[in-house]
Amino acid sequence: MPDERAHELAQRLRKAEEAASYMERLETLASEAPTLREQVSLLQRMEERESHRKDAIENARYALSAAAEAQRELPDLIANAANLVNQLARSLRDVDTFRREATAALSVVDRMDYEDELDRAMEEHEEEEENAPIQRDAQSIRMLVASRHGSTRVRRMIDELSPGFEVFAGCNLNADPMRGELTTLIMAKLAAEAEASRGPSPAARRPAAPPPQMSEPAVPVTQENAEPAGD
Repeated sequence: MPDERAHELAQRLRKAEEAASYMERLETLASEAPTLREQVSLLQRMEERESHRKDAIENARYALSAAAEAQRELPDLIANAANLVNQLARSLRDVDTFRREATAALSVVDRMDYEDELDRAMEEHEEEEENAPIQRDAQSIRMLVASRHGSTRVRRMIDELSPGFEVFAGCNLNADPMRGELTTLIMAKLAAEAEASRGPSPAARRPAAPPPQMSEPAVPVTQENAEPAGD
């Protein structure tokens, strides 16, 4: 009987020692959990960063490739745009030049009409001079005739020959802000070119008046602001 009891105790002791050893191993492993947890978290963060890095590099390669492809189109696009801008500037110059030529030509017409009207008025004045109760001064007659001529009449004749003319008619500059900006830029450039072509003058020291709109071309000095010709 004692032998059986001793054997049972020995078996239980062995199991207890095995359990104690197992618990010690578990405790040792459990103590390593915070460190292992931190190491796993660090590895996960490193893997995430590496994934983001690879994605970013791939996106950068794609963007740089697209930029290089777009850049290859720039030389032709810039050349074509420059040609179109130059054509637009030439057309605007032509419009202004031809309108000024028309103004100059009609100024000649107005001058001839002025001289004809003045001659007739002076003839009538000479015929009526002896019988008129109140004689009019010849200079007053010239001023009266001149008041019906000059830049205002020239502009009116231009409007009669080319009614409703507008430089940017049909251009719809409000459809796209770039249209208005482009035309404003070119108009400013043409105005600067015109100013430079006139060269310096004493008047340049005075504040410059705004350049005339191309839809209303400047009219050369005529009888309206010049002294009428003599007999």
